[in-house]
Amino acid sequence: MRFARLQCDGEGAPLGIEELAESARLDYLQLDYPRQRWAAITGDAPAELPEYAVGFGEALRAIVKPLYLDPQLHVVASAGWADAFACVERAAAVLVEAGCGETPLAAVRGSNLLPILEMLKREGIPLDNAETGARWRELRAPVLAADLLLGAGPLALALAEQARVIVAGAFDEAAPLTAASVHQFGWKWNQYDLLAAAAAASRATGWIDWEALSGDRASGIWRPSRVEIDCAGKVFLEPMLADQGAAGRLQQWLRAGAASVSAGRRADVQERVATLTCGVAGQGQLQIEGTTGSAGDDCWELEILYQAGFAVEALLEFTAASDRRWRQHLATIARGCLPGARDGVGVLTVEELQGTGDGGGWLLLAYQSQVAVECQRFAEQVVKLAAAHRPHVRLAAGRPAVHVHCNRWPVRVPRDAVDIAVETRVAREWV
Repeated sequence: MRFARLQCDGEGAPLGIEELAESARLDYLQLDYPRQRWAAITGDAPAELPEYAVGFGEALRAIVKPLYLDPQLHVVASAGWADAFACVERAAAVLVEAGCGETPLAAVRGSNLLPILEMLKREGIPLDNAETGARWRELRAPVLAADLLLGAGPLALALAEQARVIVAGAFDEAAPLTAASVHQFGWKWNQYDLLAAAAAASRATGWIDWEALSGDRASGIWRPSRVEIDCAGKVFLEPMLADQGAAGRLQQWLRAGAASVSAGRRADVQERVATLTCGVAGQGQLQIEGTTGSAGDDCWELEILYQAGFAVEALLEFTAASDRRWRQHLATIARGCLPGARDGVGVLTVEELQGTGDGGGWLLLAYQSQVAVECQRFAEQVVKLAAAHRPHVRLAAGRPAVHVHCNRWPVRVPRDAVDIAVETRVAREWV
């Protein structure tokens, strides 16, 4: 079974997705869409994070041909965030438009726990910070998102319902490959050594061999790694460089990554990597073997994002006629007159970015504060500063916008405390 992962952002198709889907002969492609931790705010309106990754539809549009031609290709994405249904409906419209109206899509609902946080607390589910031990009642900032990182079970159910495209709000990084292995090989949920092999294989797709990308041994532009896993849990990886040195670097990276995860923090299994080894398998492949596993804590991680403050950023572009002394002069003016320079309310950043040659360049202005109105005042002053020094400078990215930014509050939630629902339909029935 062939598997690959891509890290994506909320907009547009991820780089390399077409080539990967068309040339790698994949069975499963995992698209990871981390929840955005910032959002633009307007006036006095409360801050709201985006409900789903709008770019997932464009990602599907880019690979609609291999999806149509290769019935073995499945796509699993954490693009649903707060509204997996809306994300699936948008994706289904793309598939129907491309003539793939019979492709089965599944929406995995229930990972957005923001509406039921207080209910969970009343039912006795502790929401204390799993990393720092801080009490839930100590968190005074507004909560903007609460995403449960699902394990493999709901995804395996979607595969059993013949879904080719699966969208969840969020999931554990190893959940898609674990679900695919359980579905395809008939593994049991208590075969922990096999589940641990799948978890290690999933993590291996995120490895970048920086040594192979540098110096005389550089072998070109980095490309995503594809892994193969068989029913016995043997894992093969195709990196850019497959020699004993690369095997040693991969082994060290896998062991260090697993050791950084506290006991029981995996959704479906706890990896034990002391016996994990990596070697050269021939034909440009590395082999991963020896991973063992044990039962976890029967919990999934809940990632709560809370409002940590506000930020605004602007980029002033200098004309080619401006010399270095004038650019330094404007930077000095900005440090002296913009909010945050003297009042101690926030943090002001003024950074000169040099252009090519003697003239041109940019001035990066950024401000962070706990007070939204201070950031709005900063944005207004930047606009006035640019206007006062025309035609020597201009706002390169338009009028600066104020954004709220979030911090993370992790919680361990028993998996049976939340109801998860899976709904599978062909694309034309979603539209």
